Amino acid sequence: MKVLTWQDFLENVPHARIAATVGVFDGLHLGHQALIETVRKEAPQLKPCVITFRENPKKILHPASYRGSLLTTEQKLSAIEASGIEYCVLIDFSGKFATLSGREFLAALYVANVRFVAVGENFQFGHRLDTNAVKLEVLSEEIGLRPAIVKNVMYRGHPVSSSRIRHAVQEGRLEEAADMLGRPYQIIVQRGAEPGVMVAEDDLLLPPDGEYEGIANDGGAMQYCRVEIDHRNLKFGLRMQSEVVRFAFVDTATQEKENLVWL
Repeated sequence: MKVLTWQDFLENVPHARIAATVGVFDGLHLGHQALIETVRKEAPQLKPCVITFRENPKKILHPASYRGSLLTTEQKLSAIEASGIEYCVLIDFSGKFATLSGREFLAALYVANVRFVAVGENFQFGHRLDTNAVKLEVLSEEIGLRPAIVKNVMYRGHPVSSSRIRHAVQEGRLEEAADMLGRPYQIIVQRGAEPGVMVAEDDLLLPPDGEYEGIANDGGAMQYCRVEIDHRNLKFGLRMQSEVVRFAFVDTATQEKENLVWL
């Protein structure tokens, strides 16, 4: 997968025509997976592309209320690549980018050889969120893009969303989070300053303080174990050998280590 900045994407236009989906893609949940499958179906005539953000715009615009991310940038790129996407455009959300209207953004996509754009039915974008999915359809046809509005994936009567998953993780409802993600919730931790203590990478969201069971990926060696979380500090029930460890919150009685897909 070729990873480009927004500036690279505009200045070094791909020769191939592009089918793009746009969004934050935090968690890469079942709804996101439906969007990705929509653009993948446009191949081989169009190259599938994800246009997303290096940092969640909510983290920049509303830092006080931002709860945390469901994936690191590394995890997100790994998951997008594994899904069969050929191009990923990473936008650094800035004051300048934030002033683009929906029409200006779609026009820039057309100049960059995008000819098909897929978004979810609740999608909003542009300066002051001036464009929703319905308006995107109208603007796209005016500009020369073929739009696709992908229906929400529903869970327990409501659309799957990153916000719902964050709430579930924050409240310790990890089975619900896993159902909406399509896989167990996972975190990456690294060795901390205090012996025997590891800390979550970046701003990854953690469940409430307490003890949890799951599977640790310790340098490729997978082990069932328990972990205690205390104010972003994690203590594992087993000694970890690696500086960086992945941990999946699972029911160890039913989840087989060999069948777990790691991000």
